[in-house]
This record gives sequence, C-alpha cells and structure tokens, in this order.
Amino acid sequence: MQERHELSFGGRAYRVFVRPIGELPEAGWPTALILDADQFFDRAADIAEAEASPRLLVGIGLPEADVAARIARRYFELTDHAASGTIPLRPGQEMPQTGGERLFAGFLRWRLLPWLDEWFALAAGRMALFGHSLAGLFVLRAFLRRELPVGDFLAADPSVWWNGHRVLAELDAFLGAFPDHPAKDHRRLTILAAGDGARPGLSQAEREGVDALRGGPNGLNFGARLTEAGHRRVTAASLSEETHGSIVGPALEHFFALTGEGRTAAGR
Repeated sequence: MQERHELSFGGRAYRVFVRPIGELPEAGWPTALILDADQFFDRAADIAEAEASPRLLVGIGLPEADVAARIARRYFELTDHAASGTIPLRPGQEMPQTGGERLFAGFLRWRLLPWLDEWFALAAGRMALFGHSLAGLFVLRAFLRRELPVGDFLAADPSVWWNGHRVLAELDAFLGAFPDHPAKDHRRLTILAAGDGARPGLSQAEREGVDALRGGPNGLNFGARLTEAGHRRVTAASLSEETHGSIVGPALEHFFALTGEGRTAAGR
C-alpha cells in the first residue's frame, strides 16, 4: 500500500511517498530513497516490485501542482548558488533561483530520516540513495559530505557541469582533507553516464550554447578520480545507448538490483 505525506522543514513543504515492498524483514526495512519522486516514483515502484527484494521505498518530491513552478523550485533545492550565465536557458526563460541544496540536505537529515525512524522499523545501515541529473549531482555531494547514513549511492547522469564543474573542486577538497580516507571508505558509489545524444527541440545555436556550458568532465571523470585516489567501491560506467532522459529506467533497474536483498554495501 502506497502512502503520501506532506512534511515541512524551514518553512518549505515536501511531498513524501512511501511504499513497502514485500514483507518486513526481521532486521527491519532496507530503505531506498528516490529523489525527484514527483517524476519517477511510480516507475521506481514498478521496478522495485519486479526486483522483489523487501525494502521500504521512499520518494522525495515537491508539492507544486504547476509544472513550471516545480521545475523552478527543483533548481533551488538541488543546487549550490550559480551566477547568471552559468546555466543554459532557453530564449525568454528566467534565471532560476539556486543555492538551496544545503537546506534540502537538512530536510533529509533532520526531518525526513527521524520521521521515517519514528514510523517505520528501519534496518540499521541499510539505506540507499538514488538521483538523476541535478539530483544525481546532489547524490555526489551527499557522498562527499558523509552527513547521511547511506551506504549505497547511485548518481544517474549527474550534472557535474553545474556551476563551472564546482563539484570537482569539492572532490579535490574532500581528497585533500582525507588523504588516507578513500581506501577505508566502505560505502559504495555507482555513477552511470548517458551517451552524447543531442537534446531534442534545440536550435543549432542553442545546442552550441548548451555544449559550451555542459561540456568537459562528467560523472565518469568524477568516479575515475575517486578510484585513482584509492577508493575501492566506486563504479563509473557509460550507458552509451541511453540519452540523458532515457537513462532513468535502466539506472533504476541497476539501483534496485545492486541494493537488493543481501547485496548492499552495508551488508559487507
């Protein structure tokens, strides 16, 4: 049975979807957190049901009914502050407000997770996090910051390009602050990158502008730098036949197969 709840944090409302898959294990529910749930939760639930491992599927979305308003808020919730000119915009599109990803991380850490722990029997150390695009960028930052009790992270075609590839500088700071850390980190990070297919509906000039801002290092480079630093549980792979949009389904299938019964990073 699927539930839908409205939770608030810092004066901002969030929509939370909860769906138990299978029977409650004796050790409690392994928990799968799905970002952008207003877009992906039904698809994620179908894939998780087919995979059949018991788990508590938790989707985090936004309550705005208007699609444009929800997209604009998504930019804020999932990103660090970016100056104008660093985001590819269509003609006439206003620069969205950015810079709220720390607030969103606070919602997960201080509001959502305590609420889940209060109402559901969660398995200790059995939590996984999935995000795509800007939400995939958020997943990478959550991995670097170690503030959430997550053992498995999957970033599907993460927007590493955002704000001049700033997350790569954050990765350098992470590695510099913990020179012996990567080899001792037992958490698991999976990064799946889409092919280079052009986005539909763009003029040649728009496509060139998007490429100028979004080109350069991507999720594969992020994963390679962690691996080179000695992290033993990082996988970065290209799904070259998939586009930025079509990668979501295969990435969810991989996520649920990877974190199924007896196969999570915390189960080492």
